[in-house]
Order: sequence, then structure tokens, then C-alpha cells
Amino acid sequence: MAKVRVRRRKKTYSYIFEAGKTADGKRKVVEKGGFATRKEAYTAGAAAYTDYRHGNIGITSETILLGDYLDAWLESVCHLNVRETTFGLYQNMIRLHIRPQLGSIKVQELTPSMLDRWLRALAGEGLSYKSLQLILAVLRNALGYAVYPGQLIASNPATYIDIPRTAPKHLVQRDIIKPAEVQALLEKFPMGHAAHIPILLLYHTGMRIGEVMGLCWQDIDFKARQITVRMQIRYITEKHGCYHLPPKTNAGARTIDVDPALLQELSAWKKMQAEEELRLGPSYRCNYVDAEHHLASGSKGISRPPGQRVDLVCTKRNGAFISPDIIRWRIRQEGYNSHSFRHTHATLLIEHGASAKGVSGRLGHASTLLTQDLYTHNTAKLQKDTEKIFEQTLQPEMQTKQKCRQNADK
Repeated sequence: MAKVRVRRRKKTYSYIFEAGKTADGKRKVVEKGGFATRKEAYTAGAAAYTDYRHGNIGITSETILLGDYLDAWLESVCHLNVRETTFGLYQNMIRLHIRPQLGSIKVQELTPSMLDRWLRALAGEGLSYKSLQLILAVLRNALGYAVYPGQLIASNPATYIDIPRTAPKHLVQRDIIKPAEVQALLEKFPMGHAAHIPILLLYHTGMRIGEVMGLCWQDIDFKARQITVRMQIRYITEKHGCYHLPPKTNAGARTIDVDPALLQELSAWKKMQAEEELRLGPSYRCNYVDAEHHLASGSKGISRPPGQRVDLVCTKRNGAFISPDIIRWRIRQEGYNSHSFRHTHATLLIEHGASAKGVSGRLGHASTLLTQDLYTHNTAKLQKDTEKIFEQTLQPEMQTKQKCRQNADK
């Protein structure tokens, strides 16, 4: 590698090479010494130069398998630039959908036609349009880094790949949950059951399941009749644990007005919680969050995990926090999914005259388009209301025609 030079400095050797220019246009030089022989210095310099050319992600070969490259990209690039939850999502996309079919192919040998066949095969397996979008976005980002600053390939073969139009747009059926069905669920899971308060909050607020489970008592203002969404519970796969984290977007952090009926139920549950803590004494489990936002439970008088105590609203009767996945599973057992409550909440508001902007803010969406596309169900009431509006627009014209007929009859 001619661009790496070696020079002797007293009793040791150093390698040196140019690494571009500084902000003011001066040459930037990388140098490292302390090697016993000229050969050791050159070998280390060659590896460092290749690493520099490939974006400093630890790749020391001109050719590399896609699976190995993705491992390096995840560890050296993504781990420092994305949230832990996003990092876990990227890992899963690569492990489940990219590595099995493409991992053994060299990055330099990937072609657009090869990637197009791969994506169509995934669509044929029944993956949704949204899932394919995410998988393709991960691969595009990774290969984009291989173009620059990695300089492994000249162009990104995933740039112009399109998702098949035949990919299903919606796989999850989100039906409107009727009030009688909600009441039946609450009767099946009465006050004190782990699912009772989560179902109430899902139905009355439209919050996400993670936001409901991460809600603390300090986030509820009983006097102002408001709930502030400031945290959520998320399970992070690679760390095998639940974390108490802020919402992913600024729009997710919000304050919403709530109805007196919900507040009455919450007040009753808060009282029951306090009674259970008094009754169980040292056996009551408290919840703690450490500096890394990891959430853990410990018996009040026996063991205490490190961190600060958090007073969660949704807990088991013994005080321990509840993973969102547990509530999702419980709701699925009854034939629903947690997002159906959010879907129902938004649709009912729209049906009764709430503006899309108001509903969007309540749900924590940054755009009203997302609210309208995903959560406003095309119900019979919306159809009838739309028809009534159209009839009202025709009334002046119909009245004019009627007067003309009356005048003609005279």
C-alpha cells in the first residue's frame, strides 16, 4: 500500500499517511509509533489506512460479505447514532430478513436485480408494505454508508428498488370496539386485575400501550382533569429488559384532557394501590429506574434495585410493573389488539365532530394526515354525515327549482 510510509524514530518505527484535509484546508496526517520493526509498523499502518478509507468501522479488507459488513455497521455507526429501541429494530430486520438471503454475498457483488428479487420474495412471504419499507430503508442506509465514507462500492444498488404494489397495505384488522364490548372486558377484568386500568386508559385517552404502562401518578392532574404523557415503557430486545423512556418524538410528549368517569376510576385504583402497599408491607414490590432508564422491581423490605423509585399507575396488585407485552397478549386473548382501542378512540372523536388537528394532537401525531389515514374508520355514521352535508349543499338549488315550478304552475 504505497500511501502508507514508515520511518524510523530512534529505536522504534512509525507509520504515517495522509487522511484528507482539515477545515482550513491543511493536510491532515495520521501517525503512530512505537513499533519494534519496520514490517510491524507497515502492517499496522496498512490496516489503519484501510479502516480510514472504509469510514472507520473496523473493516480491514477490500472485499467483505454483506453479513460481516452489517455487523460492523451496526456496532460502529448505528450504535452511536440511533436510540436503543431503533438499534434493536435494525438488528431484528437484519437478522430475520436481510442476513438469511443476502448475508453470504459480497458487498461488491450486490446488484439491483439481485435485491429486487430478494424484496419480491419477501413480499411473497406475506410481509406487509410497511414492513418491507422498513427493511429496505435499513439496507439502503447501510449500503449508503458503504458508498461514502466507506468507499467499498461506487454506488448504492438499493437506491432504485421499489416495493411490489401487490404487498398488502394493512395486515392488522383494527375494528371499532363498541361500548358494550368495553364494558364486558372491564367486568371480566374487574378493579384490581392487571388489565383493568390499562383498558380504561386505552379506551378513554387513545394513548399508546407503552405510554399507558409508563404513566406515573405525578403525570395525572385530578384537579385540572389532565394527563401528561412524558414517558413510556419499552422492551429492548438486545438488553432483555423493560426501560422507562421519553416518547420517540416531540409530538409524543403531550398533555390531554380526560373525562371525570376515568378520573373517578383512577382515584379508586390509587386508593386500592395504597391499601395493598400497607397490607403487604415489606413484601410489596416497588419499581425503580436506574441511570440508563432500566426498569426493575424489588420487594420493599427485602431487596431494592439501584435507581430512583417511580410510582407507576399500571401495576399488579403486589406493586410490580407490567410489561406492555403482557397486556397486549391478554387483549389478544379476548379477540382484540391494543391498537384497536386507539383506533376506536380517534374514530369516535371524528364521528362526533372533533377536528383532525385536535385528534392528531391528542394521539401524539406530528401530522394530521397520519391521523386521518390510520385512525379514522370509514363507518356508517361518517358515510351518513357526509351524505347529509352534500344534501345541505343542494338545498339552495332545490329551493330555487321548486319556486320555478310553482311559478310555472301559476
